[in-house]
Amino acid sequence: MKRLAGLPLALILLLMLTPDPAAAAEPFSVRCEGGVPVRPYFATFDVDTKTVVFETPPINVETNFGINAHSGEIISTNDGKIEFMLRVRPGRIDLTFHRNQKTMIWPGLEDPTFRPTLTHQCTVTPPRSILSFRVRDSIQHPISVRCEDTGYMYFTMDTTSKQALFERGEEARGFRGEVIDAGQDEVLLSMNFDVPRRVVWSRSRQTITVEGIEGDASRPRTVVQCQEVPPRTMMEFYRAPQR
Repeated sequence: MKRLAGLPLALILLLMLTPDPAAAAEPFSVRCEGGVPVRPYFATFDVDTKTVVFETPPINVETNFGINAHSGEIISTNDGKIEFMLRVRPGRIDLTFHRNQKTMIWPGLEDPTFRPTLTHQCTVTPPRSILSFRVRDSIQHPISVRCEDTGYMYFTMDTTSKQALFERGEEARGFRGEVIDAGQDEVLLSMNFDVPRRVVWSRSRQTITVEGIEGDASRPRTVVQCQEVPPRTMMEFYRAPQR
């Protein structure tokens, strides 16, 4: 306190009221493991908006089959705990993530004979890319672009894993694809639309070019203006509850 004695009152108040940048509630993900056999599952949190997207573990570990995403809401964030609920049919599941201990708690029944409380170890990571859903490969450097005059339309791509995704419409209808070539300026994609099409992202021109199909007048070559935006994350899977 002696060090503060010589400071102007306004400066002291500023130091006391300015939030710690390190404590900012940035979105983040966790990778947890549990079950027999041990299987991974994921959750992505946005504390500011009180939302969460949960990715279920695969039914089959070898094939990575059976993964689904569920939206949920954060109920409270006290004492280093994030208590949240997931909307599942026919009701809800309540879980708790301990930030300090890095554990996920699955509450048991009052009589633990039938379902004891489960504690799973977790690892905290940056928010998972939207490309990560149902994909084993690590997504290293994803980029997302949004195109103008086309409503909700995004391309997200990662040249390391070769993954690509197209989203369009408020319901985020998606089509998977792959990166087939990448240079300093352009990224060439092969997208699995209703009819497979080649797509080129040009960084210098800030355009997406969808190549036409020869002999098909209904699918001409199309060029749209686009711009890079923050990489899309699993939070895009969040769906607000029906009112």
